[in-house]
Amino acid sequence: MRISKRKYAITGASRGLGAALAIVMADAGARLVLLARTKEALQSTADTILKRTGQQVSTVSCDLANSESSAAAGELLSSEHADLDGLIHNGAMWLPGPMRGLSDLDIQTCIASAAIGSLILTRHLLPNLIARADADIHTVVSTSGVQNLPLDGGSVAFTAAKFAQAGFVQGLSDELAQTRVRVTAIFPGDFADISPNDTTWSEPAQPTHTLSNREVVDAILFILNLPPMVAVRSLIIQ
Repeated sequence: MRISKRKYAITGASRGLGAALAIVMADAGARLVLLARTKEALQSTADTILKRTGQQVSTVSCDLANSESSAAAGELLSSEHADLDGLIHNGAMWLPGPMRGLSDLDIQTCIASAAIGSLILTRHLLPNLIARADADIHTVVSTSGVQNLPLDGGSVAFTAAKFAQAGFVQGLSDELAQTRVRVTAIFPGDFADISPNDTTWSEPAQPTHTLSNREVVDAILFILNLPPMVAVRSLIIQ
């Protein structure tokens, strides 16, 4: 795979899709830096990768809902991991429920974690990524960020956050069009979480199988493993 021996930072890597993606990418030979709100939350993912591949991954605490934390993580990555070949934005806060039931803090945290923190983190890493021979900035958005689709269980705040992410992808891809940094995104619908450690991960999909993070991981790897001059700006998965 093209990602073998290349170095990627992944946000939200402590559980669910982020953890599964990190494990599978490590299995494929990628070198990783994992981010989550606390280093302790990343220990299980790091231990699994060490056991499966022998790789001692780096971990960084980054609360995407906190601008100062995002900036600090960005500064650390830019100085200590200047050889990053890619940044994968997976971390975001899931927020269901009707608007009238949300608190002001819920709304602020949801939008900040999905959009503001990701922009700040990216800004700090852009000079290093542009200096690489080629690099990737990939974002896991959601079908909640696709025009005219139903809420699908998410709140209005979550939809607003995902539309902000979609705008970030569109704007950044335009801004970096003349560079060797590829800006891409996937827009998955609702999916179930399974772990690469579970036997179900490697079992063939059954006719009744619904979308899982296994298919989402496959889609991300498809995009990242394409030749560097080929970009899938957006891929909707349902």
